[in-house]
Amino acid sequence: MTVLVTGARGSIARNVIAQLILAGTPVRAASRNPVDVELPGGALPARLDLTAPETLAPALEGVEKVFLYAAHEGIEHFVPAAEAAGVKHVVLLSSAAVVGPESNPIAQVHLAVERPLEASGLSWTFVRPAMFATNSLWWAESIKSEGVVRLPYPDAPVNPIHERDIADVAVAALLGGGHEGKKYIVDGPGHLAQREQVALIGKAIGRDLAVEELPREAAERFLPASLLDMLAAAEPVAYGPTAEAVTGRPARTYEQWTVDHAADFR
Repeated sequence: MTVLVTGARGSIARNVIAQLILAGTPVRAASRNPVDVELPGGALPARLDLTAPETLAPALEGVEKVFLYAAHEGIEHFVPAAEAAGVKHVVLLSSAAVVGPESNPIAQVHLAVERPLEASGLSWTFVRPAMFATNSLWWAESIKSEGVVRLPYPDAPVNPIHERDIADVAVAALLGGGHEGKKYIVDGPGHLAQREQVALIGKAIGRDLAVEELPREAAERFLPASLLDMLAAAEPVAYGPTAEAVTGRPARTYEQWTVDHAADFR
């Protein structure tokens, strides 16, 4: 069985690739420009651009399963190409935003991929994570240069997810049975304030970090309104279970994430 993993540059895809290789599964790692992508050992590069239909058949040849990033541009080309290639199952990296208002731009982008897959003849699983812990990497530059993190609503509770937990769910759906037609919400293991996130990063790198509150009008220049509205509500948003519901293993904490990524903040 060969698995095609799209978005090979992404942190989740790279974790999926690594786990599949450890499981002895042949992997074809796809990106728009595979020449510039450093892959885990054993993965074969492939060019895939959903907006360039001519790249689909070669990338999908001999592929039984696909891990798909939610790129809605070109999904109308991907679905018939995957059906024609005999793909048996597609695991889509979607978003928990789809369970909220459809006016949310993030929900719209992911629903634009979910719905064509649901309407197709393909078997599918949707993995719907909420807040990625990797969003904290936005703070790396100011931490390294100033020891300061500027963010809106620093005391707002969040529940970030380790990217390895998201990958674990995806790999379980790719390699195991009984996941067909399932829509898995994946949340973090517990809420903590953004201010506490910064403190845990400081602990991981052995450095005291300062937090400065960023006015909303300044944050609106680089953060979506839907996220700012959630933070402004100042109460935990309950999405659903953690990866443990699918994998049977306890979800990784944000503190574990900071240890795993300490080098990114040094």
